Amino acid sequence: MNEKLYLALLHKIWINHKKLHIIFENNSKYKWFYEKISSNTLYSYGFTPKQIKFILENRNKYNIADIKKKLKNREVVIVTINDNNYPDSLKQIPNKPYLFYLRWSIDNSPKFAVVGSRKISSYWEQSIKKIVWDISSYFSIVSWWAAWCDTTSHIVALENNSKTISVIWTWIDIDYPVNNEKLYDRIVDWWWAVISIFPIWEFWSPHNFPIRNEIVAWLSVWVLVIEAMKRSWTLITANLALDLWKDLFTIPWDIFKSNSEWCNNLIKKWMAKLTNCSKDILEEYNIFDSNKLKEKQKIVFSDDIEENIYNILIIDNLTINELVLKIGLDIKTISFKLSMMEINMLIKKWLWWKYEVF
Repeated sequence: MNEKLYLALLHKIWINHKKLHIIFENNSKYKWFYEKISSNTLYSYGFTPKQIKFILENRNKYNIADIKKKLKNREVVIVTINDNNYPDSLKQIPNKPYLFYLRWSIDNSPKFAVVGSRKISSYWEQSIKKIVWDISSYFSIVSWWAAWCDTTSHIVALENNSKTISVIWTWIDIDYPVNNEKLYDRIVDWWWAVISIFPIWEFWSPHNFPIRNEIVAWLSVWVLVIEAMKRSWTLITANLALDLWKDLFTIPWDIFKSNSEWCNNLIKKWMAKLTNCSKDILEEYNIFDSNKLKEKQKIVFSDDIEENIYNILIIDNLTINELVLKIGLDIKTISFKLSMMEINMLIKKWLWWKYEVF
Protein backbone atom coordinates (compact mmCIF):
# COMPACT_ATOMS: atom_id res chain seq x y z
CA MET A 1 0.00 0.00 0.00
CA ASN A 2 2.90 2.39 0.68
CA GLU A 3 3.97 2.18 -2.96
CA LYS A 4 0.39 2.89 -4.06
CA LEU A 5 0.31 6.05 -1.93
CA TYR A 6 2.93 7.43 -4.29
CA LEU A 7 0.81 6.31 -7.23
CA ALA A 8 -2.09 8.38 -5.85
CA LEU A 9 0.33 11.29 -5.44
CA LEU A 10 1.54 10.95 -9.04
CA HIS A 11 -2.07 10.88 -10.19
CA LYS A 12 -2.84 14.01 -8.19
CA ILE A 13 0.00 16.05 -9.69
CA TRP A 14 -1.69 15.36 -13.05
CA ILE A 15 0.07 12.36 -14.52
CA ASN A 16 -2.96 10.90 -16.28
CA HIS A 17 -4.01 7.30 -16.85
CA LYS A 18 -2.51 7.12 -20.33
CA LYS A 19 0.91 8.23 -19.10
CA LEU A 20 0.73 5.93 -16.08
CA HIS A 21 0.26 3.00 -18.45
CA ILE A 22 3.35 4.03 -20.38
CA ILE A 23 5.57 4.79 -17.39
CA PHE A 24 4.65 1.67 -15.42
CA GLU A 25 4.15 -0.79 -18.23
CA ASN A 26 6.80 -3.16 -16.86
CA ASN A 27 7.17 -2.04 -13.25
CA SER A 28 5.35 -0.59 -10.26
CA LYS A 29 8.13 1.50 -8.73
CA TYR A 30 5.87 4.43 -7.94
CA LYS A 31 7.95 5.81 -5.06
CA TRP A 32 11.19 5.60 -7.03
CA PHE A 33 9.67 7.43 -9.99
CA TYR A 34 8.13 10.13 -7.80
CA GLU A 35 11.43 10.82 -6.08
CA LYS A 36 13.31 10.92 -9.41
CA ILE A 37 10.89 13.24 -11.21
CA SER A 38 12.68 15.89 -13.23
CA SER A 39 12.23 17.81 -16.46
CA ASN A 40 14.41 15.32 -18.31
CA THR A 41 12.56 12.30 -16.93
CA LEU A 42 9.17 13.69 -17.88
CA TYR A 43 10.39 14.82 -21.29
CA SER A 44 11.60 11.29 -22.03
CA TYR A 45 8.02 10.04 -21.57
CA GLY A 46 6.59 12.56 -24.03
CA PHE A 47 5.36 15.31 -21.71
CA THR A 48 5.25 18.78 -23.24
CA PRO A 49 7.15 21.72 -21.64
CA LYS A 50 3.82 23.15 -20.44
CA GLN A 51 2.82 19.84 -18.85
CA ILE A 52 6.26 19.44 -17.25
CA LYS A 53 6.07 22.89 -15.67
CA PHE A 54 2.57 22.19 -14.33
CA ILE A 55 3.57 18.79 -12.85
CA LEU A 56 6.71 20.13 -11.16
CA GLU A 57 4.76 23.02 -9.64
CA ASN A 58 2.10 20.64 -8.30
CA ARG A 59 4.72 18.32 -6.89
CA ASN A 60 5.49 20.91 -4.23
CA LYS A 61 1.84 21.41 -3.27
CA TYR A 62 1.04 17.91 -2.00
CA ASN A 63 2.74 15.41 0.24
CA ILE A 64 2.47 11.72 1.03
CA ALA A 65 1.27 12.27 4.61
CA ASP A 66 -1.88 14.10 3.44
CA ILE A 67 -2.60 11.43 0.87
CA LYS A 68 -2.21 8.66 3.44
CA LYS A 69 -4.47 10.41 5.94
CA LYS A 70 -7.20 10.97 3.38
CA LEU A 71 -7.16 7.38 2.11
CA LYS A 72 -7.15 5.98 5.65
CA ASN A 73 -10.01 8.18 6.86
CA ARG A 74 -12.22 7.07 3.98
CA GLU A 75 -10.95 3.48 3.98
CA VAL A 76 -10.11 3.78 0.30
CA VAL A 77 -8.29 1.05 -1.59
CA ILE A 78 -6.29 1.78 -4.75
CA VAL A 79 -6.83 -0.85 -7.44
CA THR A 80 -4.47 -0.97 -10.42
CA ILE A 81 -4.79 -2.84 -13.68
CA ASN A 82 -2.27 -5.37 -12.37
CA ASP A 83 -4.43 -6.33 -9.38
CA ASN A 84 -6.64 -9.42 -9.32
CA ASN A 85 -9.74 -7.43 -8.30
CA TYR A 86 -9.53 -5.14 -11.33
CA PRO A 87 -12.75 -6.02 -13.26
CA ASP A 88 -12.20 -7.93 -16.49
CA SER A 89 -14.73 -5.76 -18.33
CA LEU A 90 -12.74 -2.57 -17.67
CA LYS A 91 -9.66 -4.15 -19.22
CA GLN A 92 -11.48 -4.10 -22.57
CA ILE A 93 -11.72 -0.28 -22.67
CA PRO A 94 -9.41 1.18 -25.34
CA ASN A 95 -8.40 3.97 -22.93
CA LYS A 96 -8.77 1.83 -19.81
CA PRO A 97 -7.97 3.49 -16.48
CA TYR A 98 -4.64 2.50 -14.98
CA LEU A 99 -6.14 2.69 -11.51
CA PHE A 100 -9.34 3.44 -9.67
CA TYR A 101 -10.19 4.28 -6.09
CA LEU A 102 -12.50 1.86 -4.32
CA ARG A 103 -14.48 1.78 -1.11
CA TRP A 104 -15.20 -1.82 -0.11
CA SER A 105 -15.07 -4.46 -2.82
CA ILE A 106 -15.94 -5.25 -6.41
CA ASP A 107 -16.09 -8.54 -8.27
CA ASN A 108 -16.80 -9.95 -11.73
CA SER A 109 -20.44 -10.82 -11.05
CA PRO A 110 -22.92 -9.72 -13.80
CA LYS A 111 -23.80 -6.04 -13.51
CA PHE A 112 -26.87 -4.19 -14.74
CA ALA A 113 -26.68 -0.43 -15.28
CA VAL A 114 -29.69 1.78 -14.61
CA VAL A 115 -29.28 5.30 -16.00
CA GLY A 116 -31.62 8.22 -16.54
CA SER A 117 -32.59 11.81 -15.98
CA ARG A 118 -31.94 13.90 -12.89
CA LYS A 119 -35.43 15.39 -13.31
CA ILE A 120 -37.32 12.15 -13.15
CA SER A 121 -41.14 12.11 -13.12
CA SER A 122 -43.27 10.04 -10.75
CA TYR A 123 -44.06 7.64 -13.62
CA TRP A 124 -40.40 6.81 -14.14
CA GLU A 125 -39.71 6.67 -10.43
CA GLN A 126 -42.44 4.06 -9.96
CA SER A 127 -41.05 2.16 -12.96
CA ILE A 128 -37.62 2.00 -11.33
CA LYS A 129 -39.03 0.73 -8.06
CA LYS A 130 -41.05 -1.91 -9.87
CA ILE A 131 -38.31 -3.21 -12.16
CA VAL A 132 -35.05 -2.71 -10.25
CA TRP A 133 -36.39 -4.50 -7.18
CA ASP A 134 -36.65 -7.78 -9.10
CA ILE A 135 -33.56 -7.58 -11.29
CA SER A 136 -31.36 -6.58 -8.35
CA SER A 137 -31.86 -10.10 -7.01
CA TYR A 138 -29.82 -11.41 -9.93
CA PHE A 139 -27.53 -8.56 -10.98
CA SER A 140 -25.41 -5.94 -9.23
CA ILE A 141 -27.06 -2.59 -9.94
CA VAL A 142 -24.63 -0.01 -11.34
CA SER A 143 -25.54 3.65 -11.56
CA TRP A 144 -24.16 7.16 -11.33
CA TRP A 145 -24.22 9.34 -8.26
CA ALA A 146 -26.78 11.88 -9.43
CA ALA A 147 -30.16 12.66 -7.95
CA TRP A 148 -33.46 10.96 -8.73
CA CYS A 149 -32.95 8.05 -11.16
CA ASP A 150 -29.54 6.98 -9.87
CA THR A 151 -30.40 7.62 -6.23
CA THR A 152 -33.64 5.66 -6.53
CA SER A 153 -31.86 2.72 -8.18
CA HIS A 154 -29.30 2.53 -5.36
CA ILE A 155 -31.98 2.79 -2.67
CA VAL A 156 -34.13 0.05 -4.21
CA ALA A 157 -31.14 -2.28 -4.46
CA LEU A 158 -30.19 -1.61 -0.83
CA GLU A 159 -33.75 -2.21 0.35
CA ASN A 160 -33.68 -5.56 -1.45
CA ASN A 161 -30.36 -6.36 0.25
CA SER A 162 -28.72 -6.57 -3.17
CA LYS A 163 -25.38 -5.37 -4.47
CA THR A 164 -25.14 -1.86 -5.85
CA ILE A 165 -22.16 0.00 -7.27
CA SER A 166 -21.94 3.77 -7.54
CA VAL A 167 -19.59 5.21 -10.15
CA ILE A 168 -18.95 8.83 -9.24
CA TRP A 169 -17.58 11.77 -11.22
CA THR A 170 -15.59 13.40 -8.42
CA TRP A 171 -12.89 11.92 -6.24
CA ILE A 172 -14.18 9.33 -3.82
CA ASP A 173 -14.01 11.56 -0.74
CA ILE A 174 -16.50 14.14 -1.99
CA ASP A 175 -20.20 13.77 -1.13
CA TYR A 176 -21.78 15.39 -4.16
CA PRO A 177 -24.63 16.04 -4.45
CA VAL A 178 -24.76 16.81 -0.73
CA ASN A 179 -28.29 15.38 -0.48
CA ASN A 180 -26.84 11.95 -1.19
CA GLU A 181 -24.39 11.96 1.71
CA LYS A 182 -26.51 9.61 3.83
CA LEU A 183 -27.04 7.28 0.87
CA TYR A 184 -23.29 7.20 0.31
CA ASP A 185 -22.82 6.06 3.91
CA ARG A 186 -25.54 3.43 3.52
CA ILE A 187 -23.84 1.91 0.48
CA VAL A 188 -20.50 1.74 2.27
CA ASP A 189 -22.04 0.45 5.51
CA TRP A 190 -23.62 -2.41 3.57
CA TRP A 191 -20.20 -3.19 2.05
CA TRP A 192 -21.23 -2.41 -1.50
CA ALA A 193 -18.93 -0.46 -3.77
CA VAL A 194 -18.24 3.17 -4.58
CA ILE A 195 -15.60 3.74 -7.24
CA SER A 196 -13.90 6.71 -8.90
CA ILE A 197 -11.12 7.09 -11.43
CA PHE A 198 -10.48 10.75 -10.65
CA PRO A 199 -7.57 12.11 -8.59
CA ILE A 200 -7.83 12.87 -4.90
CA TRP A 201 -9.52 16.18 -3.99
CA GLU A 202 -10.92 16.65 -7.50
CA PHE A 203 -14.36 18.24 -7.54
CA TRP A 204 -16.86 17.62 -10.33
CA SER A 205 -16.38 18.99 -13.83
CA PRO A 206 -18.51 18.71 -17.01
CA HIS A 207 -15.53 16.94 -18.60
CA ASN A 208 -15.84 14.16 -16.04
CA PHE A 209 -19.37 13.12 -17.04
CA PRO A 210 -18.60 11.31 -20.32
CA ILE A 211 -15.62 9.56 -18.69
CA ARG A 212 -17.80 8.33 -15.83
CA ASN A 213 -20.49 7.25 -18.31
CA GLU A 214 -17.96 5.21 -20.24
CA ILE A 215 -16.96 3.37 -17.06
CA VAL A 216 -20.62 2.57 -16.35
CA ALA A 217 -21.18 1.26 -19.89
CA TRP A 218 -18.09 -0.94 -19.86
CA LEU A 219 -18.54 -2.16 -16.30
CA SER A 220 -22.10 -3.36 -16.99
CA VAL A 221 -23.23 -6.18 -19.22
CA TRP A 222 -26.72 -4.74 -19.75
CA VAL A 223 -28.22 -1.23 -19.53
CA LEU A 224 -31.71 0.01 -18.63
CA VAL A 225 -32.49 3.57 -19.76
CA ILE A 226 -35.00 5.47 -17.63
CA GLU A 227 -36.16 8.74 -19.20
CA ALA A 228 -33.78 10.77 -21.34
CA MET A 229 -33.95 14.18 -22.98
CA LYS A 230 -32.53 14.71 -26.47
CA ARG A 231 -29.43 16.32 -24.97
CA SER A 232 -28.63 14.21 -21.97
CA TRP A 233 -25.61 12.52 -20.40
CA THR A 234 -27.76 9.39 -20.36
CA LEU A 235 -27.48 9.15 -24.13
CA ILE A 236 -23.70 8.79 -23.93
CA THR A 237 -24.04 5.63 -21.85
CA ALA A 238 -26.84 4.29 -24.06
CA ASN A 239 -24.90 4.89 -27.27
CA LEU A 240 -21.77 3.34 -25.80
CA ALA A 241 -23.78 0.27 -24.79
CA LEU A 242 -25.08 -0.05 -28.36
CA ASP A 243 -21.58 0.37 -29.79
CA LEU A 244 -20.41 -2.41 -27.49
CA TRP A 245 -23.25 -4.72 -28.59
CA LYS A 246 -24.70 -4.79 -25.10
CA ASP A 247 -28.40 -5.38 -24.48
CA LEU A 248 -30.24 -2.09 -24.05
CA PHE A 249 -33.66 -1.90 -22.39
CA THR A 250 -35.98 1.04 -22.05
CA ILE A 251 -39.50 1.86 -20.89
CA PRO A 252 -42.08 3.48 -23.23
CA TRP A 253 -44.22 6.42 -22.20
CA ASP A 254 -46.31 9.38 -23.36
CA ILE A 255 -45.57 10.34 -26.99
CA PHE A 256 -46.30 13.98 -26.14
CA LYS A 257 -43.65 14.19 -23.43
CA SER A 258 -40.24 15.46 -24.57
CA ASN A 259 -38.44 13.47 -21.89
CA SER A 260 -39.80 10.19 -23.27
CA GLU A 261 -39.20 10.89 -26.95
CA TRP A 262 -35.73 9.41 -27.06
CA CYS A 263 -36.69 6.22 -25.19
CA ASN A 264 -39.66 5.73 -27.52
CA ASN A 265 -37.39 6.20 -30.54
CA LEU A 266 -34.96 3.58 -29.23
CA ILE A 267 -37.81 1.08 -29.19
CA LYS A 268 -39.18 2.26 -32.54
CA LYS A 269 -35.80 1.76 -34.23
CA TRP A 270 -35.27 -1.63 -32.56
CA MET A 271 -32.20 -0.34 -30.76
CA ALA A 272 -33.62 -1.12 -27.32
CA LYS A 273 -35.95 -3.79 -26.04
CA LEU A 274 -39.32 -2.61 -24.82
CA THR A 275 -39.63 -3.16 -21.08
CA ASN A 276 -42.91 -2.96 -19.20
CA CYS A 277 -41.87 -5.04 -16.22
CA SER A 278 -38.94 -6.95 -14.78
CA LYS A 279 -40.15 -10.13 -16.49
CA ASP A 280 -39.21 -8.63 -19.88
CA ILE A 281 -35.60 -8.42 -18.71
CA LEU A 282 -35.42 -11.61 -16.68
CA GLU A 283 -36.80 -13.74 -19.52
CA GLU A 284 -33.97 -12.55 -21.76
CA TYR A 285 -31.58 -14.45 -19.52
CA ASN A 286 -33.79 -17.49 -18.90
CA ILE A 287 -34.91 -16.24 -15.49
CA PHE A 288 -38.65 -16.79 -15.73
CA ASP A 289 -39.73 -16.06 -12.20
CA SER A 290 -38.95 -12.79 -10.41
CA ASN A 291 -38.57 -14.58 -7.08
CA LYS A 292 -36.83 -17.81 -8.04
CA LEU A 293 -35.47 -19.59 -11.07
CA LYS A 294 -38.20 -21.56 -12.76
CA GLU A 295 -37.28 -25.03 -13.83
CA LYS A 296 -36.98 -25.11 -17.58
CA GLN A 297 -39.39 -27.33 -19.44
CA LYS A 298 -38.05 -30.23 -21.42
CA ILE A 299 -37.44 -29.16 -25.02
CA VAL A 300 -37.80 -31.66 -27.84
CA PHE A 301 -35.45 -31.12 -30.79
CA SER A 302 -35.83 -32.73 -34.20
CA ASP A 303 -32.14 -33.68 -34.29
CA ASP A 304 -28.70 -33.02 -32.80
CA ILE A 305 -28.11 -30.02 -35.05
CA GLU A 306 -31.06 -28.12 -33.58
CA GLU A 307 -29.96 -28.98 -30.05
CA ASN A 308 -26.43 -27.82 -30.83
CA ILE A 309 -27.71 -24.51 -32.25
CA TYR A 310 -29.93 -23.99 -29.22
CA ASN A 311 -27.15 -24.67 -26.71
CA ILE A 312 -24.84 -22.25 -28.54
CA LEU A 313 -27.48 -19.49 -28.59
CA ILE A 314 -28.11 -19.88 -24.85
CA ILE A 315 -24.55 -18.70 -24.29
CA ASP A 316 -24.38 -16.01 -26.96
CA ASN A 317 -26.57 -14.39 -29.63
CA LEU A 318 -25.14 -15.00 -33.11
CA THR A 319 -25.87 -14.28 -36.78
CA ILE A 320 -26.36 -17.09 -39.28
CA ASN A 321 -22.81 -16.59 -40.62
CA GLU A 322 -21.37 -16.80 -37.12
CA LEU A 323 -23.33 -20.02 -36.52
CA VAL A 324 -22.00 -21.52 -39.77
CA LEU A 325 -18.43 -20.88 -38.62
CA LYS A 326 -19.17 -22.12 -35.11
CA ILE A 327 -20.89 -25.37 -36.11
CA GLY A 328 -19.00 -26.13 -39.32
CA LEU A 329 -22.02 -26.94 -41.53
CA ASP A 330 -23.12 -25.30 -44.79
CA ILE A 331 -25.31 -22.19 -44.70
CA LYS A 332 -28.22 -23.95 -46.45
CA THR A 333 -28.53 -26.52 -43.65
CA ILE A 334 -28.17 -23.95 -40.88
CA SER A 335 -30.70 -21.62 -42.56
CA PHE A 336 -33.28 -24.42 -42.79
CA LYS A 337 -32.77 -25.41 -39.15
CA LEU A 338 -33.06 -21.82 -37.97
CA SER A 339 -36.33 -21.39 -39.90
CA MET A 340 -37.83 -24.53 -38.37
CA MET A 341 -36.72 -23.51 -34.88
CA GLU A 342 -38.32 -20.08 -35.38
CA ILE A 343 -41.59 -21.70 -36.45
CA ASN A 344 -41.51 -23.88 -33.34
CA MET A 345 -40.75 -20.77 -31.24
CA LEU A 346 -37.48 -22.12 -29.91
CA ILE A 347 -35.50 -19.13 -31.13
CA LYS A 348 -36.08 -15.67 -32.58
CA LYS A 349 -34.21 -13.20 -34.71
CA TRP A 350 -33.54 -9.94 -32.89
CA LEU A 351 -31.22 -6.95 -33.18
CA TRP A 352 -28.57 -6.85 -35.93
CA TRP A 353 -29.85 -10.15 -37.41
CA LYS A 354 -28.70 -12.11 -34.43
CA TYR A 355 -30.58 -15.18 -33.25
CA GLU A 356 -31.41 -15.81 -29.61
CA VAL A 357 -33.44 -18.32 -27.62
CA PHE A 358 -36.99 -17.55 -26.51
